[in-house]
Parts: sequence; C-alpha cells; structure tokens
Amino acid sequence: DRVERLRPSTIGGALDVRELVTDNIPGGSGHFTRTVRFGPDGKMYISAGSSCNVCIEDDPRRAAILRFNPDGSIPGDNPFAGDPDLRMQAVWAWGLRNSVDFLWTPSGEMWTSTNGRDNLLDASGLPDNLPPEVIVFQVHPGGFYGWPYCYSPVTGFNRAAEPQVVDDQSGLRLPDGLDCSQAVPSLFADVAHVAPLGMALGRPGNFPASHQADLYVAYHGSWNVNRVENIRDCKVERVVVEDGLPVRSEPFVNGWRAEGETCAGPSCYGRPADVVFGPDGAMYISDDAGGRVYRLIYAP
Repeated sequence: DRVERLRPSTIGGALDVRELVTDNIPGGSGHFTRTVRFGPDGKMYISAGSSCNVCIEDDPRRAAILRFNPDGSIPGDNPFAGDPDLRMQAVWAWGLRNSVDFLWTPSGEMWTSTNGRDNLLDASGLPDNLPPEVIVFQVHPGGFYGWPYCYSPVTGFNRAAEPQVVDDQSGLRLPDGLDCSQAVPSLFADVAHVAPLGMALGRPGNFPASHQADLYVAYHGSWNVNRVENIRDCKVERVVVEDGLPVRSEPFVNGWRAEGETCAGPSCYGRPADVVFGPDGAMYISDDAGGRVYRLIYAP
C-alpha cells in the first residue's frame, strides 16, 4: 500500500535509510502485486490490479496504472489532475483488470499487458476460451481499457483495430456516456488464461539481430480450464515485433510442467513470473513456484 525509497546513509554502504515516497495507492486484497517503473518522462508509474474478478471498484486507483512525480506528488499534466476525487488524480489509464507489467518501446510508446476475467462462458458453456488475454495494449493518458464492462475479442495481431465488445455476462451496466467503442482496442492478444506477468524488450547484445527487437513475456499459465486440450503452458513467449508492431508469437522457453497437468498442478515445478535482461546480455527468468532464477544465453 505504499512506495518506499531505500538509500544508503554513506557512499557505498547498506540501504539503511527508509523513506516514504507515497501511500497514495490502494492496499492489498485481490490482485495484490504492485509494479513501479520510471518512464522516459522521468515520472513514476505504478500498476495496481483489481480487488475482484469482475466488479465495479470503489477505489478508482484499482485496475489502473497510476502516475506520480518522483517525490510522490501528482503531476500537473495527469489526465485527471483536477478531479475532485483526490484518488482519481493519480490515474493515468483505467479499466485494466490486472496489468502486472508495462514498458516503453524505443519509439516512446507505453505498452502493457493485462489479465482478463475468469469464468466468462463461450458458446459451448465453457470458461476456457474467453476472453482472449491481451498481451499488448498501447497505453494512452486517460485511456479506458474495457474492464469490467468490455473485452477485446481478437486473438493475435489486431491489425484492423477491431473494437472491444460488451461483456454481457458481467451483470454490470456501462455508465452513462461510456460504451465499448471508447475502450482502447488490443494491439496483440493470446488465448485465454495464459496469464501474462513480467515482460521485457530485447536489445542489441542479447540475442541474434533477428530477436533483438522482440518482446518476451512470462506466461504464468492456467490453473482453471476444464478441458486438458485447453491447458495453457507456463513459459516465456516471444512476441515478434516488426516495424514497431507485435505481429505474431511463439514459445521461447518452456518445459516446466508435465503433459496434461496445469501450471498449478503437483507436477509443475516452475511458473515464470518475470523476465529481464542483464548487463551481460543474458535473459533472467524468475520462477515463483520453484523459487528459482534461470539464466539463458545465446550460443551460436
């Protein structure tokens, strides 16, 4: 429920000074992770997930990405900086059920993923296939991203920018003046329940030139599908980026579960949670099931 700064009291010493930056973020429950990153504009961005599967939040800072000055104050150019609800002033983008990670592309675009709702039934009455999991949304200041009223129906590269559609099983009515055509369409989505968490863009020095511009996403995998053929793998996915757009994807690292077992099953020994590139050019993958960090290098 806060962002703290840890710094050393002496040059090169231990991080023994602890300072509050802001407690203007919602506390735990539901999706409890918080991600903090600094953007190319020098501002501090924080994502906070929803408290529920599908509901109308009492706190507008939930299911949102927030934006602060580095000292925790509200930037004057935030889209809702003048809102009478002081909590709303920090909101940069909303309607994101659980955006665990986000980043900026070399051209300055802000990208985020989000975890879609559970238990949305398809035409067969199964909760396995809807909604598609959005792997890339382009984030715009003040943008509405659909949840809990709408979802993006397109899997893969949304080349035609098809709009979001109404979630007619939520039991929720869109507020007056808001409809799903106003929700930002996905750029790229995968099948339901892949659960995207941490992600990173490749860069020169990591892998071959053919892989350096691509997006790598930790998929936590599924725990709640009904049919074995719909189990989603726990893996790192490579999203191929061409001309600055995510156009297709393929598995990059997998093998953490036995055939037929979900990623929450007893034989699953790892679930990727984050992926980062180190100064050595290697990819590091954190695993919150086995409690490990994996290192992957390119060997010609």
